[in-house]
Amino acid sequence: MNSHGNDGPAPGAGESTGGLAAITSSAAAERAVRELRAAGRLAEAVRLVGQLGPYGVSDGPDLTTSLGAAVLEAYGDQLAATDRAAADAAYRDAAAEQRSFAGAATSGGEGLARMAEADRMDAKRHR
Repeated sequence: MNSHGNDGPAPGAGESTGGLAAITSSAAAERAVRELRAAGRLAEAVRLVGQLGPYGVSDGPDLTTSLGAAVLEAYGDQLAATDRAAADAAYRDAAAEQRSFAGAATSGGEGLARMAEADRMDAKRHR
């Protein structure tokens, strides 16, 4: 039941105003991040990672890596040759995003696989 006393969506729910301001749902953010990544616009995609929800969404057929972590890691790879500190920050954020994603695992094996990905991303850092 919404705040208007009925079981339907609240007035205005699901309406879009266009542009980046319209990215108000994790589904819209997911579409935007995937499109930006495909276009090679990783810096823009990284800015939307936080809108993917508290546990993120999966990337790839095996559901082991989160989309946000994958984008952050790719951005770190892109930065590694020119800005080591920024790359390290991206890898740190990727690992944190992946650990959050691991927290939503529904089985022990799935959680372990997701944590292994987080450890792999974190290992790219030059501390």
